[in-house]
Amino acid sequence: MSAWAVRYLKPLGVLVGSTWKEGLRRRLIIVGLLLTVAFLVLYGLGAYFAFREVGDLTEVRVLAAYQLLSFGIFVCSFLGTMLVIFSAAGVISGDSESGLLQPLVARPLGRWQVLVGKYLGFISLFLAYQVLLSGSVIMLTRLLADFSPPQPFQTLAFLALQGMVLLALVSLISSVLAPVPTGIVAFMAFGLSFIGGVVRQIGMLLSNETAEVIGRIITYLLPSDNLFRMALSGLQPPSSLLGDILGNLGPFGIPVEPTTFSVVYAIVYLAACLGIAVALFARRDL
Repeated sequence: MSAWAVRYLKPLGVLVGSTWKEGLRRRLIIVGLLLTVAFLVLYGLGAYFAFREVGDLTEVRVLAAYQLLSFGIFVCSFLGTMLVIFSAAGVISGDSESGLLQPLVARPLGRWQVLVGKYLGFISLFLAYQVLLSGSVIMLTRLLADFSPPQPFQTLAFLALQGMVLLALVSLISSVLAPVPTGIVAFMAFGLSFIGGVVRQIGMLLSNETAEVIGRIITYLLPSDNLFRMALSGLQPPSSLLGDILGNLGPFGIPVEPTTFSVVYAIVYLAACLGIAVALFARRDL
């Protein structure tokens, strides 16, 4: 192993492992897993009884299955967001107040390594949870509703990016606020982004340019809703007729297809949040 890897990568690996241990020790993770199991059981029962009576009406079945799966993915997005916000809200401020960061920064570690290591630890925990949860929902829909989304990996990729962006924002907020205010602000930002997406969709449906622009601005302040709706695009059936219908269905409609600009913007947003968080953490008194 090179000296560079020993100096920079090995400490990050240690911090990732310690973050996993810390996360698994918290009761919040256990409660979250129990709620997740309950959701999957209820989702499976709902899909079984709903589609047992549908019969062979292909278009009706596809439409109903898409709506059910879209709702399931929304719940996956919401549960993943809660995991990110409430498990990582004290990533800086909480550990600083409890004295857990002093031994770390006293070692020959840069503060950026501490922050990035914790970020990687929490994001790996989130990715494992989100892939397992969303993959289970997609598989249950396939088995019980006989509906297979055309691009499930695209859906998983955008849900993963959504969590990465939210965790970067939580890291930034945590470098300024205490854990409880961090959780509140992050959750409100997530809710505001979702509302912005709905306003944008309504503006598009009603050809109201003002509402569309307002919604677009809100979703760019926090691109989590854009990423969620890009995740939904991977579920849309290939039928052109149903595609037109599905694009206009309530809060789970698809206002826009994924674009290169939106993906690049989300990545730049993530990097900016982490960069500012590192700069603020470097000046913070521990």
